[in-house]
Amino acid sequence: MIGLHVREPFWSLVMVRLTPLAVAASLASCVCAGKVDDLINALKLPLTSDKLQNDIKLPALKIHAKLLQSFADKSNGTRVFGSKGYNASVDYVATIAKLAGYDVQRQTFPYEYSEVLTQRFVAGAPINIGAMTYSPSTPPGGVTAPLVLIPDSDAPPSVGCTPADFAGVDVQGKIALIQRGGCNFAIKNTNAKAAGAVGVVVYNNVEGVVSGTLGAPNPTAYVAIGGITKAAGDSLAQQLSAGQSINATLDINISVEQRYSSNVIATSKAGNQSNVVFIGSHLDSVLAGPGINDNGSGSITVLELAVQLAKYKLKNAVRFAWWTAEEFGLVGSEHYVENLPEAERKKIALYINLDMVASPNYVIAVYDGDGSAGINPGPTPPGSGAIERVFTDYFASKKIPSVPTEFSGRSDYGPFIAEGVNIPSGGLFTGAEGVKTEEQAKLFGGTAGVAYDVNYHAKGDTYDNLNFKAFEINAKAAAHVIATFINSTATVEAEKAAAGTSFKVAAKVAAAPNDALAAQGKDLCSGELA
Repeated sequence: MIGLHVREPFWSLVMVRLTPLAVAASLASCVCAGKVDDLINALKLPLTSDKLQNDIKLPALKIHAKLLQSFADKSNGTRVFGSKGYNASVDYVATIAKLAGYDVQRQTFPYEYSEVLTQRFVAGAPINIGAMTYSPSTPPGGVTAPLVLIPDSDAPPSVGCTPADFAGVDVQGKIALIQRGGCNFAIKNTNAKAAGAVGVVVYNNVEGVVSGTLGAPNPTAYVAIGGITKAAGDSLAQQLSAGQSINATLDINISVEQRYSSNVIATSKAGNQSNVVFIGSHLDSVLAGPGINDNGSGSITVLELAVQLAKYKLKNAVRFAWWTAEEFGLVGSEHYVENLPEAERKKIALYINLDMVASPNYVIAVYDGDGSAGINPGPTPPGSGAIERVFTDYFASKKIPSVPTEFSGRSDYGPFIAEGVNIPSGGLFTGAEGVKTEEQAKLFGGTAGVAYDVNYHAKGDTYDNLNFKAFEINAKAAAHVIATFINSTATVEAEKAAAGTSFKVAAKVAAAPNDALAAQGKDLCSGELA
């Protein structure tokens, strides 16, 4: 098999599960392909939510997870895009989807790969810092300069988003300390450099280290930039506000090289090809770890749904995607959407995104498609509320609690809800670096005051990091939603029709406080981002 070293029993299991397709698929070589596809579809089983839910078995999810772990183990512990671990993951999902009878496309394109070689920040004492993707490198040994606080009085914080924020502050030759929020990191960096800063340190406005990107390499436009925790930043800000002087050293060394990477797109041969139900997840991990929760869990769920749906009759076509380089700023999904002809975009009825669905200290969170929770930075495309309701009604029917999560576009649904695309979207999420509240602990169990995933973007995001209860709950929920919409997208269409033609997505989701889709630089810190 392509690039795979898997024990024979597993492949035997796959072939047994796909046996109903084998004989019929062989007809395709001697009869008109379109007619054969229709014939095969007519001979398949009727699709119901209950049947597809029952097909989702935890042992199968575990097998996929162990295989993704093995790919990372043979690739220095990572499945970052461009690595052997990622390429093996691509081969794996593409091969399984092909065996299941789908039309499979590998959408390969070049992109700039960025790897951190050195990240060090000292301000009185060493402070943990995460260099941002595509940050310029400092001179060898780093830059040592006074640390200067860029103050902010806005609520919510938006410091560094305009040149005026630096007025009256002596930034020349200094390292700027700026709070996260209000605009993307590239804008903050550009404004700081224009004011004379020799480096930028962004401190978080929520718990956890800031993890972000400048969007693309441009060493002449930016200065070295990294992110620190809210606690560390608040402490430094207090000292500086009290008039203390802090001399700091920022040392960042980043290697950038062009690599090729691939999305995998699999589309059913049957079903209404003008009304496509689309579900996707990003397949890559960060460099630091194997990413078995982030986002092996979403990718595995999508893959197992593809396998199980292969034996059912489809009314609407279904498409599956495994996106590349999400961790570098939604690169794969943006590439797909930007290169999709307008006529093909209009055939997509809806998009569902699965990103981190097995966090160890999980919540069951549904993207707030109708905006009723008041947590979204802007409106979402009509029809998104209908998707949310199918999820929440399902959980209610199973007496499983769920909570809304911000639908800001910082994961791979972002390009689908962007201005000019406006595809109804939704999905599931179990939490990242955000901290579980007491109320959430009462609803879902787990430990309040602890991150949903303590191994988020870290070496410890392994097979053992998965919460299998959450994994199975979310996989079955996704099965219900996909089965529902494959049979009918009427509720989505009705919501779109009721909204009329006056709907406009806000200037761009990227312009909102979470900066999801800014042309330069994405804020990758959110608890919902993988």
